[in-house]
Amino acid sequence: MHSKDKAAVGKLLTIAFILLFQFLSAQPTVEEFKQIFRLEISETDTPVLIDGILDDKVWASANIGSDFWQKVPFFAEGADPRTEVMLTYDKDNLYVAARCFQKEEIIIQSLRRDEYWDNDGIAIVLDPLNTRTNGFLFGVTAAGQQWDALRSPDDLNSDWSNKWYSEVQVEEEYWSMEMAIPLRILRFGPDAKEWGLNFVRNHTNENEYHNWTAVPESFFPPDVAFAGALVFDKAPVPKKGNFNLIPFVTGSVNKQIGEDVNVTGNVGIDARASLSPTLNLDLTFNPDFSQIEVDELVTNLTRFNIFLPEQRTFFLENGDLFADFGYGAVRPFFSRRIGLDSKRQAVPILYGARLTGNLNKTTRIGIMNIHSLKSDNSNAQNLSAVSVQKNFGRSYIRGLFLNRQAFNGTETVDQDYGRNTSLDAGYISDDGKVKAWASMHHSFKPGVNDKSGFYTYGIEYQSPSWEMVIASASVQENYFADMGFVQRLENYDAVRDTSIRIGFNDNIARIGYTIRPQEGKIIRHNISLTNVYYTNPDWSFNELVNELNYSIAFRNTSRFEIAYTRNEVDLLFPFSFVSDAVPLPAERYTYSNVSASYSSDERKLVNFGMGGQVGDFYNGTLKQAEANIKFRVQPWGNLGFGYQWNKLDFPEQYGSEVITALLGKLEIGFNRNLLWTTLFQYVDQNEYMGINSRLQWRFSPMSDVFLVFVDNYDVFNDINNMRNVQSNNRALILKVNYWY
Repeated sequence: MHSKDKAAVGKLLTIAFILLFQFLSAQPTVEEFKQIFRLEISETDTPVLIDGILDDKVWASANIGSDFWQKVPFFAEGADPRTEVMLTYDKDNLYVAARCFQKEEIIIQSLRRDEYWDNDGIAIVLDPLNTRTNGFLFGVTAAGQQWDALRSPDDLNSDWSNKWYSEVQVEEEYWSMEMAIPLRILRFGPDAKEWGLNFVRNHTNENEYHNWTAVPESFFPPDVAFAGALVFDKAPVPKKGNFNLIPFVTGSVNKQIGEDVNVTGNVGIDARASLSPTLNLDLTFNPDFSQIEVDELVTNLTRFNIFLPEQRTFFLENGDLFADFGYGAVRPFFSRRIGLDSKRQAVPILYGARLTGNLNKTTRIGIMNIHSLKSDNSNAQNLSAVSVQKNFGRSYIRGLFLNRQAFNGTETVDQDYGRNTSLDAGYISDDGKVKAWASMHHSFKPGVNDKSGFYTYGIEYQSPSWEMVIASASVQENYFADMGFVQRLENYDAVRDTSIRIGFNDNIARIGYTIRPQEGKIIRHNISLTNVYYTNPDWSFNELVNELNYSIAFRNTSRFEIAYTRNEVDLLFPFSFVSDAVPLPAERYTYSNVSASYSSDERKLVNFGMGGQVGDFYNGTLKQAEANIKFRVQPWGNLGFGYQWNKLDFPEQYGSEVITALLGKLEIGFNRNLLWTTLFQYVDQNEYMGINSRLQWRFSPMSDVFLVFVDNYDVFNDINNMRNVQSNNRALILKVNYWY
């Protein structure tokens, strides 16, 4: 039998095994969840005073949800300590109250907004449209800090934020919480008397997470599929005419090397409008993202580019409608590309508009148009995206169309465009254990007529004990993603100082087994074997990665991990990992290494982590070591340092080098509304050192004053080959925005 036929038979047998195992391990359906876990609520004619004290009359008569389930460290009925939740509503708000019994010390690791999972807290999960895939999360820590997020099938987006109200009160034997969530910020139909509902409580002192419903062990606590039912006495009325204006003004003083001091000012406005109870329009004019946190740079010892996550608020709500197409390292749409020219330099955005949401319970749409201005490297660009998704239970079919068109003034530039189409289908079983997917993507560029496709398929099985994945992707050499990110296509030739596009096939198979002890200091053992096999477009060998990994998670939150990795690479073009050295020749390399890491109890006021790797690297060796330490003054202060050391040794003509990186982070929360954060970075691989210091005062809900100091330095070798630093950009920025 041909090797390809053997591989195909092996895949079919694996799929058959997974489906059989799924059939034999059937669990209650999601609809049965909603019949078991139900909480009935009634309308109140008296507004609730949001002070965290549960003395309002409505709470005395409200139905109580209790008897939570323990989710972590292991799945068990009857979570301890006890949690009680109550809800009511009026024409404007959904009101939520909770009483969290707790005699142990409350742990608060940060006063930053949206820092939730490492603190004692409780969050509500809402699925108003009963999609079983998408939902809203609103959480409050025991110190009163808010967290909100959007849940999609593949992501939990904590960068999404909105305007709502909450307070907490700490008593001797429990702490209590009240929140008011305006109905206008939720998306729900006019006749919906039942919404999906769940709660997630963090009991950090014991490293436990509790759910109101029985979310299975292998699923993330806020998985919307396992929501119960919030049952209204009558369907709440969607709020119409919800419209928010968020004007802002900025001023900055900037000094670049070799230039005079430059003083600038800027104004702009963001707007949000509900066109229907389930559709939201976001607008931005002359946006400014100076207050967004700076990226933490990383050392890259691969042959390909890496990408960093989106943090700009405008792109976040319902962002999965655009960003979830493709797979990990190949994305047709990646919003970080927006606002960058052909040299990856930032350019101003003139305006942006996004319409996202649900047409009905099973159909979601996303429409986006953004116009960026001209730069020294590129023409002005108009970027459009249209996405439609149809759900069938948890499964879906979705399509995406992208268009980038260059403009010279108001005229389009002929032959300067890029377009993409995507069609994606996924099956997810009712209990979430089995997932299967397939997709096809195509790009359109001037003068490109063939080899412009990208295709994926895969299947995954996940249970509390087992995880099995088989997946494949094929990326052709002329697939372009002008609004996205594609890794591995660009192969750098260090001798000719150019990049060559070569398509590839990416095949992955992974199996993992988890043991969850019911008692003792260890809460989880996990062992996994992963094989990633890359081939060239003609299916000839390119790269093989085998990794055997074992990890232990302890009840006190500490963790130990060890891995053995074997690599085999057919290097297509000469490449150098060392500055000013002869590139490694294009030939086949086989090498392996061992790595290990340990992180201590993160609940302690002082915690640390360390790790290292030793082994071969192509025709040389690589030694790595990293360490970090964090000091915490509960609840208002955090100070952390991290250091990474990489020692590359190749045969003499190919060079040797030490690559280091240093990171320092300071966070001081003077109170919940006044926060000072500072990030220091030194990454010699990037020849960069920088300081970003930000003071944020939230003077009103979702309204802020930012004072940001930026100081960036170039790191270089002088004429005596000594390391030197020189400031290249220094700025002080003031920004004020108000949510009206």
